[in-house]
This record gives sequence, structure tokens and C-alpha cells, in this order.
Amino acid sequence: MDEDPRLFPPMSLTASDIPPFHKGRKILSELEKRVKNKQLIDEVMTAPDEIVKFFGLVFPEVQQTHNAGLNKTSDFKMWEPGQNEIKIEEDLEEAEENEKRWDVFVGGGSALLGAVIQARQGDSSRVFYAHDGVRGISNWKGSANAFVIRGVCPLYHIPSYNVLYLLYITLRNAIHRRIHITSYLADVKTNPEWIIVAMDLSKLLVNPRLWLLGLQNQWNALKDVGIYVRGTELNPANRTIAYTSLNHASLTVDLLKQLDLPYSVLYLSNERSMSLDASLGKKESRFQITNYKSRLDEIVGKEAIEVRQLPFNEVISRGYDPAYVGTLTERPGSGCFSMSADRDMEQDIVTHGGEVHSRCRLSTVLVKPINDGNDCEVTRVKWVDPVSGNISTTAVKSLTTSLGPSMTTLAVSPPNERKLSRMFRRSNLLDTVMHATGSTMIVLIKINKTVMNNPEALNKFRDDLAYSKKHYLLLAERELDVDGKPFHIFALQTVGGGFFPCKHAPPEYALNILSSIFPQVLQLDSPGVEYEVVSVRSCARGVTAHNFIRIGAPASNMVMVYGLGGTGMGTMVPNAVLMSAVKRQRGLLAEGAISEEEFRSRMREGRFDEIPCWQGNPFSRNYLRFYDDKSSRMAARILFKRGNSLLKLLRRLK
Repeated sequence: MDEDPRLFPPMSLTASDIPPFHKGRKILSELEKRVKNKQLIDEVMTAPDEIVKFFGLVFPEVQQTHNAGLNKTSDFKMWEPGQNEIKIEEDLEEAEENEKRWDVFVGGGSALLGAVIQARQGDSSRVFYAHDGVRGISNWKGSANAFVIRGVCPLYHIPSYNVLYLLYITLRNAIHRRIHITSYLADVKTNPEWIIVAMDLSKLLVNPRLWLLGLQNQWNALKDVGIYVRGTELNPANRTIAYTSLNHASLTVDLLKQLDLPYSVLYLSNERSMSLDASLGKKESRFQITNYKSRLDEIVGKEAIEVRQLPFNEVISRGYDPAYVGTLTERPGSGCFSMSADRDMEQDIVTHGGEVHSRCRLSTVLVKPINDGNDCEVTRVKWVDPVSGNISTTAVKSLTTSLGPSMTTLAVSPPNERKLSRMFRRSNLLDTVMHATGSTMIVLIKINKTVMNNPEALNKFRDDLAYSKKHYLLLAERELDVDGKPFHIFALQTVGGGFFPCKHAPPEYALNILSSIFPQVLQLDSPGVEYEVVSVRSCARGVTAHNFIRIGAPASNMVMVYGLGGTGMGTMVPNAVLMSAVKRQRGLLAEGAISEEEFRSRMREGRFDEIPCWQGNPFSRNYLRFYDDKSSRMAARILFKRGNSLLKLLRRLK
């Protein structure tokens, strides 16, 4: 078994270096206060300064990669309306002679890995990878780097997470809270079954597009799972969304093997650190999970989402209390991405001759017409430095983006927009994206090994354990020598919840996880165990009606994925290869090498004849249903076809 990269070398400290731990008292108290005052988690909540400082002392690597305890509320400015809207405009400037044109990759993991693939297996000298430098507040870091294949399927496969049931849960909790806040708060803090998915009806009511998204999602649920009784579903297995999404995620391991990176990117469930599902002893939960898994087995086959139930003695040997955790089921094909994967991949790009820029926020995509204005190609992009506000431009050969849930608008902006008629108003090329926000927390656990001297008792702190959309996993661990006494210290991240359609999570989500599940599963009240909550923040996701990725290609040399929802890390690797495949096909379409019908046929069958910088074609599913086909030429139509004579006249007047 390869060495776990989350295990760091031993460290020696003195007792004076270690501040007192208070079981997250400061943050838990603030969460309770917010519940009573009906306030969302709209700020980054952190432990006392001495805890944050100590965290940086024992785990500087985690503090660097996650900005743990150092994230600021002001970092979330990009989430404010109008702050992260990308515009597509006509490029009115002539290209400079001999100007270098770059293959530009922008955003999160999918774009980053795409840049790595080209840097290692293509023209590395043209690779230009950029991000805005505030990755600590990203969905990537908030997701705890989890890779769970079965999680990459629409949420409605679980009966308690369809739209109608969530409406019931939302109303039930609202009534409970209004009638008896004390009883409501007690339920949140003590009930591990408390469902941490709900809707903000006030925001939904004022946005008809979101209501339409919800209805589309419910229709997809009816087609794929029916009324949760076998035989009531309308779609055969091979026409469900999960048929594509689960297969897509399952490609990850083989794609990484083919890429053969010299550093750890993904580590799968193993004896030292298992990827587990827990039932917490409830028969209802076990029945529900069994039906959920049974339908997915039918859709993609058991081998794709293999599971193994742990025998009683193995549950004990991993340090769990079987009376509380009930049944534990291992997910052998799932695991976690390395917390340093982004840093390692960026260094890989530079080593192979590419460039990495960490203070570039994409603001404008500039295009020129091709094919008599029936299509367009990206020629330049504009960046804004989020620190200085300075604007810069880069000449583009191709553009690949994965910009995360804060970007929900890709607007086409004709020149002299204010002078044009209403038909030239900005048009958003993206499918409707709804925010679904959970909470993400980092916890520090200190074990006095002179008191807890059973090595097996430490196993549970290394596992990735999930229960009912609530999970925790290990970020880092190391042994400590404190004045000659042996200690072990762990940094864990726990994540959960989905609040629609908001960018901030209710405090109940974090309070429920930190109070009703986390301490009990890990037995944090055991002698010799102390813990502290380092930070709590909201972690927004962007979802569409399909609960799977959306693929856009609004220009002949541009491709993007968005609306990844809670599946982002599960699809990061295949997304990178898929974007390269789609970009190639989109280019062939623009060149006239293939027809519209052939393009759609290839997308529908996953039939990609050639994928740049990649050998073979790993895809075989229908991706056309997730492709923004209707908007693929809209930018060109708005900029170069509609009212073309009026645009020319305005340019002459200018």
C-alpha cells in the first residue's frame, strides 16, 4: 500500500505550545445564536486566535491549501450580484502581428487537469492556466476533496430528497420552529436523522425560472425512479441520467492510470483509510439505502458501484461503537483526492513549460465572426486582478473553463448596447443554475496516547464516513511529542447539507453535524480525546434540472462545464478529457468537416474520433442531452447576424 500523503512527519512541542481545546464552544454558541435569530451562515466563523495559530503550527500544509482559519468574509465578494458575470463581446481590435496565442484554461479542477494533460502530452509552451487566487473559499476545498462514485447521480434517487418531500420537510421544520423554538433546537442538536436539505420558499417564489427548474427536476425523477416502487419508473435503465453520470465518474481511476502522474492525486478506500457508509442503526435508513442502491445496480451494474458490508469484528477493530453506527458498508471504488493536488498540478504545468497565473479573474471573452457571421471564435480574453483591480488581456488559441457555482451568467453584450433596441439585450447562454448550499467545517482532534493507548481506536479518524448527505474525512494527521508524552493529532473536514436556492447555509446544518453525529461516531467524549472546531463556512454549489454537468461550447474554440452540483470532485478527471473531446468536435463542426447531424450523433453516442493529447476514447454514453445545443451559436447570432446592418451603421457613426 502506498504511503498516505495525509500522514505528516512527527513533531516535537512543549505543553506551552498547545492552547486549551473547548469542543468548539465558541462556534457552536454562535451557531445556536444564529438559529434563534434566523440568520444564515453569511460569514466565515473561526475558532479563537490561539487555536487558529496552533492549527497553522501543526498543519501548515492544510492551512496553505485550504486557507483554514484564515478565510475572510470579504473573500466571498465574488458571490455578490454582478461580481462574477462573464461577458462575450465582439473583438473590435486587430490582432498584433506575431502575437502568441495561448490555449487558456480557467477555473477549478476540471480546467486545471485539462491544462496538465496538454502540458504533459501536447504543446506545453502554449498552456496558460489561470485562477483568481481565492481557492480557499472554493467549492473544491469546501467539498473535502471527496470522490464517491455513487454520489454522482441525481439527488432524487433517494426518496427523502425529491422536490415534493423537500417541500414537506421545509414546511414541517418552519412550523416546528415557530411553535416551539426550544424543542426545535434540541431536535437539531440531538437527532442524527434530521434532514439537512431544504428550500427557501421566499426566494423561489420570486423567480419563475427556478420553479421551472424544480418542475423539470421532478419530471426527471418521475422518469428515472417513478414513485420509488419498482416498475413505476418511465425510463429504461439506459435512458436515465444516472446511466451516464455514474459511468462518467467511474472512468476516473482508469484515466488517472493512463495519465500516470508522478504524484498522488487520488487515493482509494483501503485498510488504513476506508470510504464508508453508515446506517446509524436505523432500520428505515437501511431499507432506504438498499432500495437506492438496488436501482443504481440495475442502471449501471454492481461492479461500477461495488460495496462491501463490514463484519461485526471489523467494525470493532476500526474503533467504532456498533451500537451507534449500525451497519458500515465500504465503497472500495471511492476515496479522496489529495488536498495538495492543485498545488502539485500547477507545479507540473510550470515544470513542463506552461504558465500558471493565480490572480486572474475572467471577465470578458472577446470573439470574432467566422463562417459569414454564422459562428464565432475566441480571439482574446480579459482578466481582472481581484486584488489590484487591474485589467489585462491574453490572446487565445482555445479557451477551456470550469468556473464554479459563483458564475451563473455568461452574457452576450453587443457593442453600443444602450443604443440598440431591446432585441439586443444581454442574453445568458447558460442553462438555469440554482444554488444548493451546504456547510463545511474543519475540526482539530488531539489524542493523548497515554490515555487512549489502543492503536485500533485511531482507525476511525482516518476514514471517509457518510450518512444521509453528511460526511467527514481526514485532511491530515501527525504524531506529536509533547514534553516526552505521545500524542496524535488529526485535522478532519466535515461537510453536509443543501439549501435551495441560496448561497448561504442555515446554521442548523453545521450545528446538526457537529452536535448529533460527529462527536458520537468518533466518540469524542472518550478519555484522552479533545477537539476544537477551527472554522465553519457556507459552501455553495450550482445545480441544474439534470443534477449533472452541463457542457457549453458557445464558440468554435471554446468549451466549458458548469452546474456540477455536489458531484464536482467526482467528475473532475473525466470532465477534463471530455472538454478536450467536445472542443475538438466543435472545431470540426465550425470548419465544415462534419455536419450538424454528425456532430449531434457523435455527442449522443459518445463517439469521439480523436481527443487531443489523449489516446483512445473512454466515452460511450449520451452527452448530447447535457450539451447546450440551442445556445451554441447564439453568441454569433446576437453579435453578427441580428440587426447586422444596424450594428454596421453604429460602428460607422462611432
